[in-house]
Amino acid sequence: MKKMIELSISTRFFGRVCCHTKQFSFKRSFCGLTRTAMSAKNGCSSDAEFGIGRFNNCLNGREQCRVSTRLLSSESGKHGLSQTSISCSHKASLLKGLDIITVPAEDDGHPLAVYTIPTDDANDRQQRTPLLLLHGRTWSSVPVYHLVGGRKDNGTEVYEESRSLIEALFNTNRIQPYAMDFRGFGGTPKDASGFVEPLRCVKDVVSVLNWIQSCVAGGETGKEASRPALLGWSHGALIAQIVAQRHPDVMSKLILYGSIYNPNIKYAIPPPPPPSDSYKGITDHDDFPVHEMVSQNEYGNATEDFTNNHIVSNWFAEAALICDPIKVQWWNLHQLNECHPSLVKVPTMVLAGDQDPYAPMITQAELFTHLGRGVDRVWSIIANADHAVHLSDQRYRLIGNVSNFLGMDG
Repeated sequence: MKKMIELSISTRFFGRVCCHTKQFSFKRSFCGLTRTAMSAKNGCSSDAEFGIGRFNNCLNGREQCRVSTRLLSSESGKHGLSQTSISCSHKASLLKGLDIITVPAEDDGHPLAVYTIPTDDANDRQQRTPLLLLHGRTWSSVPVYHLVGGRKDNGTEVYEESRSLIEALFNTNRIQPYAMDFRGFGGTPKDASGFVEPLRCVKDVVSVLNWIQSCVAGGETGKEASRPALLGWSHGALIAQIVAQRHPDVMSKLILYGSIYNPNIKYAIPPPPPPSDSYKGITDHDDFPVHEMVSQNEYGNATEDFTNNHIVSNWFAEAALICDPIKVQWWNLHQLNECHPSLVKVPTMVLAGDQDPYAPMITQAELFTHLGRGVDRVWSIIANADHAVHLSDQRYRLIGNVSNFLGMDG
């Protein structure tokens, strides 16, 4: 079976992945991307092979296939990576060290991009707590959770610096991190609707959590010790909270990081979604402004989460605009109105920087105070940190707090 899976809303990020496989439940390509072939004349090889590898299908433990990841040529129109201003080697470095896994949504089979760092040691994998990371409203998982390749000058030498949360969590030797892209973001293509909805994201998160548990448990469902934990950042924390309210059985613990929960904000019900070729009838209501329905993301949007570290903010903006050049169209945001802390019945950590303008202490206190009774809860405030604590100089305190929380019995 030959399948062509489009991995990006713009395809300027990944191009396409060409898979020649037997029939199986998901596809994974090893993306160390250290073997990128480049043409000095054209900037990109017309057929640059990123990597070939064999892997086990976690769902049945036996089936294998070979996956070849290739760049399309610039002659392929909008799918050519060479059309962007960033070199091919820079794009490849965004994925350095990651496995990219395509997990099908349980209800409609839509391909969902999931990222992790591979480990071939079965004993090591069993000792780690699986943790799924959810990104926010605007930017996908690679720039948010795997920011690598920045240049650092310590006065004596210039070297590459990593601010990858995936990498840092993996290096604790206690956590197996995963990150996923919602529909239309980064490596996950948009669906036929062209929109992304909160409850659609909730269903997709449940699909990925079930897949992670199946992998860790070796196909043994219902194994409580292997249930993944879930972390949502910013807007993603609202999605994570709804998952916990509706499906507490699919997770072991919940981390609401930089949550934008505010009990005083209620989202309006939008008008019917527009046809794909027109936006006639859409009003300029604050919740769904016309000018943001189809527009490019901008550099200033990518730096607005940072108030303390402008060097990292510029580095983040470059990566973010490669991965998500077009604003994803959220719809039916009124579905977020069902967020209510009292309905959360799993062990929960509320985590935020003390200088976070989007998660002020007053709303974090409201969130923490009203969490459901009968389960452990932890409130962690990171001093001298803003909305993106994990990309700041305080990131190791966040990593330590998360690791300690996941290691607690509860």
